[in-house]
Amino acid sequence: MDLSWQNVSLVGAALAFGAFMLYRVRPVIDGKRQSLRVVLKGTRERIEAAPDDASRAMALCDAGDACAAAVGRAGASMQFYSRAIRLVPASVAITQRAIAGLSTRPRTLEKVLWRRLARTPWTGDATEASRLALETLARLYHGPLRDKVRAKALEHAAKSLFAN
Repeated sequence: MDLSWQNVSLVGAALAFGAFMLYRVRPVIDGKRQSLRVVLKGTRERIEAAPDDASRAMALCDAGDACAAAVGRAGASMQFYSRAIRLVPASVAITQRAIAGLSTRPRTLEKVLWRRLARTPWTGDATEASRLALETLARLYHGPLRDKVRAKALEHAAKSLFAN
């Protein structure tokens, strides 16, 4: 191999990219977290032993949080959060946990929030959770998803429905 400046710069760029990739997967390989399998086994036992829907939904959120933190498990986290929302659709806490858990995955969060809005009417007990979902979707469309028309439409819907 010739030691020209092009080859040296190519090797330097490859080493920098490798270091960056190691930094990005650092939380997965540092050993400080429990393995995903152990966490999911514990939450599965809590889900099966839960006495009511609220505690079952919180256990499902724990599983969703664990999957959201793992690499390549966004689909599983979406399913866990969706199941929790299906159990207790009017819960603001579950909606907040889904938003926090999926904040780094805007497309997955978008799907969960649309499913949450489709689950129940936006009035009554579910008013606050619906408002939170609409506002978060509007922020997503203003930010990473970049759809200004949808963002404005959701803002108008939130203003008109939740004016008081």
